[in-house]
Amino acid sequence: MKRYQRANFLMAAAFLLFLVTFCLSRWSPWQNEAWLSVLYFLAQSCFIGCVADYIAVEALFRRPFHLPVGRLIPKSRKRIIRKLGEVNSTLLSRENMLKKVENFSASRLVFSRLEKEENRKSLERNLAEKAGTWFVSFVKAHKNDAAALARKEGEKKLASFTAFAKEKILSEMNREEWLDKILEEAEKRTRDEKNREALARFLEDRGDKEEKGFFGSLVYGLGKFFGAIDYDNLADSAMDALGEEIETWKEKDNPFRKTLLSGWDSMVRRFLEEESTERALGDFGRILFASFPVEDKVEEAVDRFMEEWGEGRAFHEKLVPQLENALHHAITAAGHDEGFRKRMDRFARDLAVEIISYEHVWLAPAMTEVLENFTDRELNEFVESKVWSELEGIRINGALVGLLAGCAFYVFLIWVWVPFVGKW
Repeated sequence: MKRYQRANFLMAAAFLLFLVTFCLSRWSPWQNEAWLSVLYFLAQSCFIGCVADYIAVEALFRRPFHLPVGRLIPKSRKRIIRKLGEVNSTLLSRENMLKKVENFSASRLVFSRLEKEENRKSLERNLAEKAGTWFVSFVKAHKNDAAALARKEGEKKLASFTAFAKEKILSEMNREEWLDKILEEAEKRTRDEKNREALARFLEDRGDKEEKGFFGSLVYGLGKFFGAIDYDNLADSAMDALGEEIETWKEKDNPFRKTLLSGWDSMVRRFLEEESTERALGDFGRILFASFPVEDKVEEAVDRFMEEWGEGRAFHEKLVPQLENALHHAITAAGHDEGFRKRMDRFARDLAVEIISYEHVWLAPAMTEVLENFTDRELNEFVESKVWSELEGIRINGALVGLLAGCAFYVFLIWVWVPFVGKW
């Protein structure tokens, strides 16, 4: 297996050394040399240690050579699952986990990794590509809906348009300019012969209809007959007097002009607050918005964006670098913002405490359920994957122990047993 490469290499080396020394001890000129016999003995011991621990470790997860002792799984499947589930109440108890959370700093964990330039650049690049891909796919998927959405959202803003129009009218209307225009127009009307004639006929009609009594009617008729009552001259005089008065109203210091200006804003505001004015402004906004080609403009904007930013080389050479640059500035600013880091740590700790407090009771059942859903092969692989480095250490130690034990036994055999016991 790939997990035991060093141990397998050591066992293969021991086996090759054993073969070499065996051949040399049988068919070489040095077969009676002491150093060769020592090397041969040590090679045997090391190889035996390697094979013994190899079989022992393999027997935990597989069944080499059909040994009578059963494998760890499925033989001890239920016990292993139960013991792993008990971690929830021992090593991962609520108290231990909450104590760990007290000194947990999410910002230190995150930004310490980002201190390395290669980590930061890799993160920024990956985030920029994922964000760009998501955004482009979102734009493509909602291209047809974007125009309808823009139209719908625009209609919701008609009330805001009406309010904006009112404020613009009040803020940008030049009161004095408008008043001067009105006064000039009124002055023109006073010089218009049609208006003078209309005023004369109006006065004459009112004078004719007024109740005057017998003597009054007699005097009124004689006055008209002899020209003493001339409505045309009266209308001309009234229009001339009004024109002269209007001319005085154009003067900046005229009291009546100031009175008109002081009441102008309230008059305009009252006009704008009229229900008919509100309705007219709303209708104007709807007609104006309906005449605007929103759909065409939105589709044109989407097509232009896809062409210039979202497709081919433009995506990787324009959009992604822009997003990457924005992310770089955002991450750098966040890393130097102590307030942000404190809020980040506080949020992470509060979230962890809440999860531990309310979800800890489900940790053991969840772990047990996941493990029970494993097949024997999957559970076997899972357990071995967690302890393989320790097991490889056991196999390597077995090779070293076999070598040292062989060396010790050889010393005992040659210098103790043979000299002192062998002669008896």
